[in-house]
Amino acid sequence: MVKRRMVAVIVASVLATAASIVTGGVAGADHKPVNFDKLKLIKEPASCDEPDQGITDDTIKVGVISILSGPQATSFAPSTMQGIEARVERANTTGELGDRQIELLPVDDAADPARNLTAAQQLNEEEQVFGVISQTNVAKGGAEYLHEEGVPVTGWHIGEGVWGIYENMFSWRPSQPPDPRTIFTLRTAEVLKELGAKKIAVVGSNSESSAVNTAQTVTAVENTKGLKLVYDTADVTPEQQDFTGIAAQIKDSGADGLYMAIAGLQASGLLQALDQAGVELKVRVLPGGYDDRAAGLAGYEGSYVGTEFAPLEVNAPGHQQYIEDMEALGYDPLRFFSIHGYLGANMFIEGIKAAGVGCPTREAFINNLRLLEDYDLDGFFVPADYAKVFGRPQLCIYYLQIEDAAFVPIFDGEPFCASHVSDDGKIRKVKKSERAIG
Repeated sequence: MVKRRMVAVIVASVLATAASIVTGGVAGADHKPVNFDKLKLIKEPASCDEPDQGITDDTIKVGVISILSGPQATSFAPSTMQGIEARVERANTTGELGDRQIELLPVDDAADPARNLTAAQQLNEEEQVFGVISQTNVAKGGAEYLHEEGVPVTGWHIGEGVWGIYENMFSWRPSQPPDPRTIFTLRTAEVLKELGAKKIAVVGSNSESSAVNTAQTVTAVENTKGLKLVYDTADVTPEQQDFTGIAAQIKDSGADGLYMAIAGLQASGLLQALDQAGVELKVRVLPGGYDDRAAGLAGYEGSYVGTEFAPLEVNAPGHQQYIEDMEALGYDPLRFFSIHGYLGANMFIEGIKAAGVGCPTREAFINNLRLLEDYDLDGFFVPADYAKVFGRPQLCIYYLQIEDAAFVPIFDGEPFCASHVSDDGKIRKVKKSERAIG
């Protein structure tokens, strides 16, 4: 019983974090987009007699800020560090970065913005790291400080607007609008339509991220031809376990499609209540949850989940290398946060290469990595141009269906891309130039 309860807690935390990705924070609402059109490659120094902070003859000191304690640590730890360690281990053992090896210095922010700032200051001032891999949902705490200090940061945006504000921050593939409330895609509604739904119910909680997610989805449904919004609520409380009333209202609405801006055990409870009420839905979409601990949750069978990266089932060369690296250390590859940790670490290694392995500098890392084009880690995600994706919503997401407690890619394993965007209150078609970015 104790083991089953622990698994349930871990799954709930994994999926709750996945749900928050869709919207994230609202930092930077007044920030103007950065223009990278005039960037030029910075050449590697001819000698490394005066290396940047964190660089020695045989070491590159890299800090990691993640959630290693507290309630949310059940998602982030140890999976995130395992992914980071797997990628760094390969770089260190193969001499990928020349004579230097990466030394990781992990620091815990416990999902607290104030502690995130303290962690950033500790790593930069006391540990004297070269740069930081950020795997936390409160990067906003130390983001401005790291930007002012010129510290390169890679990792995963987890929906936070700061990743679309500060040019020293590189999420592994997508960026993020500075204010996700003002620009977002209609992709969620469009995928519901593509999967055959017409009458849509949207259920979210009263937490900030879920409420914004719900509002975005309602707007998307109302502005997608062929769809009708028949029910919506953002009143689910964090403690709510009984979904009988909501299930009855959804049944009365005649909905044939459901989007849940809730996750984990609450989504499981709602889906079970719908089944008990005899509600037949053509389509049920979750915001995320690609993790082998989630696939078997009660009520999840037949539901759809989305991921920002191509799922491992696609079996691209980049996936094969990831699995090999993880298994070499005895780690389970199908862990949502392990994949993101690995991708964030790979992004950092790409930055070192872009700066020049002979004598990498912070300035060259930040400048030259922004010039990286068509990067997809051998098929792991939609190719990215790092100057063009900055500050933009991600148009394309991969979707899977849960069948027999396993994940099955749909759309032939290809990403599903939004055709419309809500941009400062106006609905517009995605431009050709934006489609090329993905």
